[in-house]
Amino acid sequence: MKDFWFWGAPAKENQQSLVSLFLRLFISIAMLTHGLMKVENFAHLSTVFPDPLGIGSEASLALATFAEVGCSILLIIGLFTRFAGLTLIINMTVASMLASGDKGFSSHELPAIYLAIYVAITVLGAGRYSLDWVLLTRKHNFTGKECINMTPADRMVRLLLGLLCWFLIYMNVVTGTWVFVLLIISIPLFVTSFWGYCGLYSILFKGSQCSNK
Repeated sequence: MKDFWFWGAPAKENQQSLVSLFLRLFISIAMLTHGLMKVENFAHLSTVFPDPLGIGSEASLALATFAEVGCSILLIIGLFTRFAGLTLIINMTVASMLASGDKGFSSHELPAIYLAIYVAITVLGAGRYSLDWVLLTRKHNFTGKECINMTPADRMVRLLLGLLCWFLIYMNVVTGTWVFVLLIISIPLFVTSFWGYCGLYSILFKGSQCSNK
């Protein structure tokens, strides 16, 4: 304990996991308030939202909403943590660049604080208290470098759920924000139905290997 407080001894793995959990929950709950506000006012904001990428105000708003809502939820549960963190780093970098005002740095201060925390989360990773850990740790039949693939039945269920999302969109059963939500949900369903968890994790975690146990 003395070495930890006075001599700069590195934090233990469990301590790092607790720090990551605190940061993930704190910043994600705060960011969700901004994202949900965008969802509730999507129709109005889609006409006035900044378009820094030149893809249109509505598309820019959709991307920002996905980052602030979708990626915040991923951080809370600790799934694809570094992907979510990197997405939010990009989002807050753009937000900081777009911030304006006559107060100098103070107008960029809040986006910069968010950005710094997302950088810390991305570097630390999810830690023990996350779905990433559950999927990869030895305690759940994973060695840390292996990824147990899903069964054919699991793949079929995910494929059908993904097709259901597209069917609801095609038949105009849902409109507005729900179209965006269903599209986002359908992407991981289709990816995992074709390539399983292994295809996804081989991209996110270099060197992972599949096991068909």
